[in-house]
Amino acid sequence: MLGSGRRPGSGADRAAAEGGATAAAGDPPLAVPAGAGELSQASKAGDGPTTSARARDGLRRHWLFVALLLLGAALRGVVLAAYHPALIFPDSVRYLQYAHNFADGHWSVDALRQSGYSVLIIPVLLVHDLWIIPLVQHLVGLATALLVYAVLIRFGTRTWLAAVAAIPVLFDPLQLVLEQYVLSDVWTVFLILAALVILVWRQDARERSGTGWLPAAACGLLLGVAVTFRDEVLIMIVPAVLYVLVAVRPRRRLLTRLGALAGCFAIPVAGYLGWFDASHGQLSFTTFSGAFLYGRVADFASCAGLSLPAYERPLCPTQPVAERNADFYTWNPASPQWTFHPPAGTSRDAVVRNFSLRILHHQPLGYAEAVGRDFVYGFSPVRGDGPEHYSPAYLKFQTYVRPDNDAYASMRALGYPAPTLQPKLAAFLTDYGRWFYVPGPVFAAGLVLGLAGLVVGRLRRRPVGVTLLFTAGAVFVLLPAAAFATFDWRYQLPQLSLIPVAAILGGNTISSRIPRSSQPELRDSGGGPQPDRPALSGGDDRTDGVRP
Repeated sequence: MLGSGRRPGSGADRAAAEGGATAAAGDPPLAVPAGAGELSQASKAGDGPTTSARARDGLRRHWLFVALLLLGAALRGVVLAAYHPALIFPDSVRYLQYAHNFADGHWSVDALRQSGYSVLIIPVLLVHDLWIIPLVQHLVGLATALLVYAVLIRFGTRTWLAAVAAIPVLFDPLQLVLEQYVLSDVWTVFLILAALVILVWRQDARERSGTGWLPAAACGLLLGVAVTFRDEVLIMIVPAVLYVLVAVRPRRRLLTRLGALAGCFAIPVAGYLGWFDASHGQLSFTTFSGAFLYGRVADFASCAGLSLPAYERPLCPTQPVAERNADFYTWNPASPQWTFHPPAGTSRDAVVRNFSLRILHHQPLGYAEAVGRDFVYGFSPVRGDGPEHYSPAYLKFQTYVRPDNDAYASMRALGYPAPTLQPKLAAFLTDYGRWFYVPGPVFAAGLVLGLAGLVVGRLRRRPVGVTLLFTAGAVFVLLPAAAFATFDWRYQLPQLSLIPVAAILGGNTISSRIPRSSQPELRDSGGGPQPDRPALSGGDDRTDGVRP
């Protein structure tokens, strides 16, 4: 940890730089518009600014982001009109089927996909208007962009740079098309980002009132809820814990924050596990974990020299490695994992999982290479089929509705029509998606910048907690998909929000936009309220900030 004593310019200011659950005697630099001092004096004189004046002042300062937000909203209106009532993927049908089951009082949880999203969409299905789902998800996408912008402004970033950071969420076709699908990805990313932003937001008033643990509790609760949407989010508790460990002092307060974070994270996670156990007789999130892992290892598995039980031998892939298709080994009825016969009293998934773990133990370097290859491919210049040759066509705007007779038949059985499109709008979006997207190397550079900010910050004894949270979050959230699933661009969606935040925070650290006196520690001030100190402006004009 940096620093151990109370020195002039430390203490309260250190807490101020990291904010959120860490700030007891101060806050991170708050950006304020020019003229804030005059407005404050006017307020003290009893002639404070009117609401309309504050709104005009805010609009004048944040005009670029507001303009981008409106353009993003208009583009989402085009998407909503082009594909009606919503885009459908096979997973969409399961979400809808289980939402209907829950609405009818049948509360057995899905054994394949997490059911948190199905619970969320129950109110929409009660009114039987499917188009409301993508409409709300488009609003959630705009809210995600607002969170990206707000957290960067919160930590002193210039308004134009914070607005640029929101461009991927606002305009990237991957974000737009997933918002139109009946899928959980957009909500999952929003919950993750909201949790991290809440964790680092200002808390001086709560510290003085003894409720400074609430942001950590809210963060843990939101991350736990996100796990019920996608179990891969379990790993996101790690960067949240790392942030608290780096940013919070003294030990008494640290233990309180960790307890609030972990305890509230455990509530929805444990609740879901109990629900699953009541439905399927085991504490798990899915009964297909072995099937997913088998599809991952089948891509490189070799049984040569491996001692296997006779009943696992049929699981050994026989095709040459270059001809294997991970999607076939995961889902195709002709895949060895669906055609072999498990021994009596043993579940198919348990046998497949044991076989896959033997392969991992037998070929750790092959597995590490496969994981690394998928992780790196997520930053490729073009959005191609990926190392496992899984087509991303369903994640691109098309001038036709993706054919899926089985899915649409299931939709009709639930009382919903198959998707239709408006040809002219779909053609516009197809051209848009072909020419505008953020290339992977841009995100790779952003991730490197975030990591560089961590290194430079440590060397210069500058605050790194917030940068650590978003940079580690951007890495950790991408790892489970690379480790356990076939490559799919859908799993790269968190890049669009977390990496821009990490990159700009890292850049701010390198360019010294956070004062040296700020350190990522929280210590008791040893006295009463501390005097206000100037803070960096996050606006385009270099005005002094004030603590509200």
